[in-house]
Amino acid sequence: MLGQSVLWDPTVWAISVIIGVTHFAFPDPSPIVASQFDVLLSNFSELLRPFATFAHLNLDKLVWASSNVILLEVSFWSTLLMYHFFDHFQLFQKYKLHSGSPDPQMVRECLYDVLLGHFLVRPVLLYFSMPLFANSGWLLGSNIPNFLSLLKELFICIMIDDTVFYWVHRSLHHPLIYKHIHKQHHAFKQPIALATEYSHPIEDFSNTFATVLGPLLLKSHSVVFYTYTTLKLVQSLDAHSSYNLPFSPFSFIETMDCAPAHDFHHTHNAGNFGGFFIFWDWLCGTDQRYMLHLEKNKTNPAYFNVVKSVSQPL
Repeated sequence: MLGQSVLWDPTVWAISVIIGVTHFAFPDPSPIVASQFDVLLSNFSELLRPFATFAHLNLDKLVWASSNVILLEVSFWSTLLMYHFFDHFQLFQKYKLHSGSPDPQMVRECLYDVLLGHFLVRPVLLYFSMPLFANSGWLLGSNIPNFLSLLKELFICIMIDDTVFYWVHRSLHHPLIYKHIHKQHHAFKQPIALATEYSHPIEDFSNTFATVLGPLLLKSHSVVFYTYTTLKLVQSLDAHSSYNLPFSPFSFIETMDCAPAHDFHHTHNAGNFGGFFIFWDWLCGTDQRYMLHLEKNKTNPAYFNVVKSVSQPL
């Protein structure tokens, strides 16, 4: 995984071929999707109108904030429930990267922090940030990008996010900064999905900035924003889950910062600062200790998709 470029990953090429064939073999569905999106948006706006009037809130801001909150919360809690289900019924345990459970008191503190962030801080920030996205050219209604445009913008968003996230994350590990900010997130030496967003407010801001910077710079349609923020959230949950599941979409591409890579970052507090992909870690050599770790885990089934490529040349 760590010794080869994403450009040479056979899975990436296979996905690219499938996307290309799909695009040319089937008509562009974006006009139909746009029509349905407008209807859904209109109905949702009418649903919120009485509350907006009663609370003297701006309807457009309320629709923007509420739609994002609903999408992200459904994604977050449903994914979290899936991992809890696996833990409770002891499913897929051979793909679990470590055993044991975190301190219950720490889990409760994490839960309180997550609930506060998700149901108070996030809705307020989304509500008041709506003009920022509107001024960037963001659209809530029609003119939905076609499939290839959506994929192109998602890829650019990942590249921008990865670059910002890597360098900010790496700087947060500087001894003069770490104990004041990033140490909170590393309270979980063995990560769990619930702790994905358990972090200092400054780190919350930097992570959010890295996530939204791509759509802002690209002046992306709101559908791109919805899709990318949800994708980033689910990928982050996967990376913190301690499960390297064979059916996870983030396990198919070897050059992604999958669960084993980020799990190592937490358990060893070293290297693997990347977000989606490990390009910057590979380029800057911050993956060396992780490669040694993989060498020692060649027979561990939880590392099924990464140890096979440790020694492969670029």
